[in-house]
Amino acid sequence: MARIELTGVTMDAAVLSTISALGGTIVGAISSLGSTWMTTRAQARAARVAAERGKREELYGRFMDQLSKLYAGALQSTGVDYDRLSECYAIAGRIQLYASQPVADAAKTALRYILDIAIGPQRSDAETRALMDREGADVIGDFASACRAELIALR
Repeated sequence: MARIELTGVTMDAAVLSTISALGGTIVGAISSLGSTWMTTRAQARAARVAAERGKREELYGRFMDQLSKLYAGALQSTGVDYDRLSECYAIAGRIQLYASQPVADAAKTALRYILDIAIGPQRSDAETRALMDREGADVIGDFASACRAELIALR
């Protein structure tokens, strides 16, 4: 039987081999657990981000749908559709809870712009067309751009 002497301690080679094997197994197990834990955390974070992104996409889409209907009514000079306006403000409030400041500001700007058109004077078709070319008239597009930038940043 082979004996190994290290710094004054004599040890059987089989015992040393067994201890080395156990040490390697423990290191391997710890590495495996650490890797599994890190992978699980990354997957859970990815799922949370995807759920948050989906929630925001749905919210922003609903807001743009309601906003476009409010805008169409304002351009037709039918006055303020208070039911639709209250729906837009309710969604805008939810946007304030979840969105970045640029998105919340774009939502607020869009609502104010459309409301100003709704309470303004009646316009001819030519005046309505000219209004569409004014600087800052694409408030829904501006809101969508702010949303797109935020959703890209969420990846």
